[in-house]
Amino acid sequence: MRLPDWSRKPRTWSFIAAVAIPLVLIAPMIVFCPPGGACRFSLNRIGGTDDWRHFATLWETARVALRDFHQFPSWNPYHCGGIVLFQEPEAPFPGPMFLLTFFWLPTAVGMKVWILTHLLAGTLGARALVADEGGGVPEQILGMTVMAACGFYAEHIGGGHLSFTPFLYLPAVVWAFRRALADLRYAVLAAALLAATVLEGGTYPAPLMAVALAAESLARLGSPRDRRGLLRALPVILLLGGLLSAVRLLPVLAFLRDHPRREPIDDFLRIGEVFAFWTTREHGRAMASHRYVWPEYDDYVGLVPVALMLAGAALALVAPGRDRDALRVRRINLAVLVVLVWCALGGNRGASLFKLLHTLPVFDSLRVPSRFLGPAMVAFGLLAAAALRGGRSWIERARPAAARAAAWAAVLVALGVAGDVTLANQRLLQQGIDPPLPEGPASRDFFQNPAASYRRLPAFPVEGTGTRGCYVALDWKPAPELWLGHSPQAFVKPLGAGTVTATDWTPNRLDYDVRLAAPALVVINQNFDAGWRADGGEPVGPFVIGTSQLSDVHAHGVLAVAMPAGTHHLVVRHRPAGLWLGAGLTLLGVALAVGVLRRPPPKLLS
Repeated sequence: MRLPDWSRKPRTWSFIAAVAIPLVLIAPMIVFCPPGGACRFSLNRIGGTDDWRHFATLWETARVALRDFHQFPSWNPYHCGGIVLFQEPEAPFPGPMFLLTFFWLPTAVGMKVWILTHLLAGTLGARALVADEGGGVPEQILGMTVMAACGFYAEHIGGGHLSFTPFLYLPAVVWAFRRALADLRYAVLAAALLAATVLEGGTYPAPLMAVALAAESLARLGSPRDRRGLLRALPVILLLGGLLSAVRLLPVLAFLRDHPRREPIDDFLRIGEVFAFWTTREHGRAMASHRYVWPEYDDYVGLVPVALMLAGAALALVAPGRDRDALRVRRINLAVLVVLVWCALGGNRGASLFKLLHTLPVFDSLRVPSRFLGPAMVAFGLLAAAALRGGRSWIERARPAAARAAAWAAVLVALGVAGDVTLANQRLLQQGIDPPLPEGPASRDFFQNPAASYRRLPAFPVEGTGTRGCYVALDWKPAPELWLGHSPQAFVKPLGAGTVTATDWTPNRLDYDVRLAAPALVVINQNFDAGWRADGGEPVGPFVIGTSQLSDVHAHGVLAVAMPAGTHHLVVRHRPAGLWLGAGLTLLGVALAVGVLRRPPPKLLS
């Protein structure tokens, strides 16, 4: 039987592999079969970890604000007594996949579609990157597996870290970055992917991917041609990346300026432990002699890819220079891998690159240096693919009659690695199952509910329930003045000065009718934040126990508005600082990106 033409094209098979690897990996997210238990349909259920609940709450809160209240998702009243939403660095809004799915998919399904599309971005980016280095189908399959299906992604995605998924853009970013050195139009793609990382809440991916690109740029300074390319491409990538992400970046930076999170350097690794993370298939949760648990370090790819990576590193160092360009690319990949693994070692007692990075803004708020192993897998995969291709090429030169056998052997190695890695790591993708989230419109009868189970946090936006419980990676404390129970959510201070009646409630806008016999404060049962603005009273500030006036704006207190005597309609709105300026800069970035894309290709330049 003759196979159809499409099935005999190598590009078709590599594309099929690029789709199959993510689908096999996420299979437990569709049908979950716990050890010793019955299989259950799980596509409409989030995982059973606190990180899953945290990110599902961020998703649900933004979805409810847009769908049910028709307002910009600026404030989250359901968590921590009220906390920023748009300025929460990890929030998925306004990520492109959120905007494409929130209005028609339930939150659990939307999050899993988000994960699948990012895994596809990882495999397709790896496929293009390896192909540009001359890799055939076996090398592309190997690269896809190492770069997108390794234990790093399985552990963090399965544990609920939705903000880690933009790491999967890095193969495509590196591919576009390298092409931009010769064709500036590709700089737009690199900048757009970096901007999408920020828009999607990639708190770790954005700075760590920047380190990877910085390491590659430094490794390329030895070539006059690359230096010229870097002088053209880097300013464009940095400028467009900053402008395109400004609508989110400026508000987030404004919040972090007032609420900085500075983390100590409290962990370090030995290089032998890194190899253990790459090769250990089964493990417990506890990690001996480390502050964090094993899932923070796991990066399983198996012995074969590690052996190939080491062979690729050796080829980069000692191989004869028949193809000087290919040899130089391998050495660049090795330099990037060394830099990122060095960063992953953390605060080791010797020379520590992580300590140096930790003196910089943004990096001083990062912890768990082992997370550098995620971006390191791009260079790891390229070295492993180069070794597999080098072995095939050597056999073809030494024994041309064995070329076909060598090609099939490479295919079997790649498929064996893909099968082992995806099957070993897929069990991590659905870590437990929570009950379904409630459907229907969100309630406007909001109150701080002391009896609500924190495990049901993602259900709070629909139920109209708030909690003082807090699970966020921010410098944020619920105000002690918050009151609990199904009671009025605002009062007048002093108590005899008048009355306040709620006329409408939405997450970002609170409406009240106020009647005052004397000047007084209207105290509202939400945390204060600098983004609150009032129509009908000034100023807005925190109210703390023991005072009858507004306190310093940096104090932790509840929202309060100072109002004169009389009858008023008070409207309190939340808007993040820097939003409109950021939106204007993003529009400017779009215009500049279009201008760069309209440039003629290099061959048409004079």
